[in-house]
Amino acid sequence: MRIGIYTHYAHCDEAYFAVRLADFLRTQGVTATIYSNTQPAKLNTHYDRTVVHKKKRSFTDWAKTCDTILWTHPPKIDTLNYTRRLNVRTILVPMWQELMRPFRKVMQRFDHVVALNAEARELFSKVYKLKNVTLIPFDVGLPATKKTKSVNGRQIKIFLPWFDRNARCAHSQFLGLLGYLLERMPDAQLTVAITSSRFAPSVAKFFQTLGRKTDNRVKLVRNVPLIKRPAMYTAHDLTLFPAECDNYGFCSLMSISCGTPVLSFNLSPQTDFVYQDANGVLVKTRVDYDENGVPHAAPDYEKLIIVLQTLIAEPGHIDNLNKRVNYNLAARRKAFEMGWQTLLKLV
Repeated sequence: MRIGIYTHYAHCDEAYFAVRLADFLRTQGVTATIYSNTQPAKLNTHYDRTVVHKKKRSFTDWAKTCDTILWTHPPKIDTLNYTRRLNVRTILVPMWQELMRPFRKVMQRFDHVVALNAEARELFSKVYKLKNVTLIPFDVGLPATKKTKSVNGRQIKIFLPWFDRNARCAHSQFLGLLGYLLERMPDAQLTVAITSSRFAPSVAKFFQTLGRKTDNRVKLVRNVPLIKRPAMYTAHDLTLFPAECDNYGFCSLMSISCGTPVLSFNLSPQTDFVYQDANGVLVKTRVDYDENGVPHAAPDYEKLIIVLQTLIAEPGHIDNLNKRVNYNLAARRKAFEMGWQTLLKLV
């Protein structure tokens, strides 16, 4: 079986999903290739040199080599119609926060649409009225790690993974409250990871200044390769992830897989795998919906910072979260593997 994955191969959720699925398919003895709609970025993965793009090969030629093509975003209707004329099976795994209209007519013409979280399945099946929706939860593919040492109450290490698009969370109110907290709690250390983007200059400047004010307790790291990110999560005690919207929870899932509990907002998809007071803490906030029906947090940053302050002041709470940090990950991985095996008829 030859499966093609059509994606935007850059520093984004689409690419990380494509790489994870391609890795899994190859363990099943399936030939999997990735096609990028633009010249691909360098993610420092083993796919960087093998990704096919239009400067190497046209889509029409590449499509003829596939039995099934999976898209991570809705294509143009003409592209989809051409693929169907080739009798190639079509599957769509949309990143719901990046849907751009018009897309419903295209989604209806796919053989299957895969939802990556429970609320997306409800949206696609009940609101969009699609009859071909399958829920397959995402799994990062990492071995579950559990920490045995207690948190050092005088050096509580917090990780803020503002990789890629997540830098859009750099709201001035959040930055102000976080800076105020760190200046007054000397036991807290913060590492901020960013990738160069239009958000990065102002974010970088703020945290560099904050680092000087706090005797270098705030560190900024840039452009961390995908393969090195798990080690960063493992090296910290708590992941702070104030996402207002998320596709499938890549950062939070990687964190709990690496043994580090998560502090985030009570919002899908985090609610699918971050269990309150078990492997993380979800702060309640008002939820709004955009024109496509996708949930966005109307974040209450003051509540978030108050919870963070409590966790820093009482690190025993973090130790308790570490005891069940990998909760339900084994079942989630099984659902991921069996879901794709069944959908692609690999078993």
